[in-house]
Amino acid sequence: MQLASGLDILNLDLTNQQINVLNTILVEHMKWNQVFNLSAHRTEHDVVVYQILDSLSVYPFILTGTLLDIGTGPGFPGLPLAVIFPETQITLLDSNDKKLSFARHIKSLCHLDNVEIVHQRIEDVRDDQRFDQIISRAFTHLNGMIDCSLRLLSPKGRLLAMKGAQAESEVADAQMTYSNCHISVHQLPHVVEEQRKVALVKQGLE
Repeated sequence: MQLASGLDILNLDLTNQQINVLNTILVEHMKWNQVFNLSAHRTEHDVVVYQILDSLSVYPFILTGTLLDIGTGPGFPGLPLAVIFPETQITLLDSNDKKLSFARHIKSLCHLDNVEIVHQRIEDVRDDQRFDQIISRAFTHLNGMIDCSLRLLSPKGRLLAMKGAQAESEVADAQMTYSNCHISVHQLPHVVEEQRKVALVKQGLE
């Protein structure tokens, strides 16, 4: 799939500059992956679909404010989201500094001033930091994400856990464990072969 056709599927109308930055991420990912093993996605098609478009598929749920991307690896979904949401301050967090080097490279190359990159484990992030949104993509099961990140969420903030077909079972487990949270599941656009959903977690009941 080409980037342009994928953006059409997502109903994303981006500026030429934003499309150019996404293409830069694609080209640089292909270069770096030959040396640094950034991800398992080796072909241009797979990088477009599984790194860029899959990251962007959650865009209807992203708000302005602050967003923490847990387990971002080389910067996904955070980097593509930073491109299309310049008013959202995005922190990319990962314990793998080698992979974060790619995120630093893209931040500098593409002048993504709304991106901060932190080499740290989520468990070591200070309790006095608060984020409006916390997102993860294949970081851990939903219970694990809530357990390690709820303390960093602003009172009216929300967690966004990008999941596959196992979303409902994980949500059922999380609802039993965290009865003080409201959890809903939403279908994401079909841009990858696998089913994609996002579990939305808010503190308090609705």
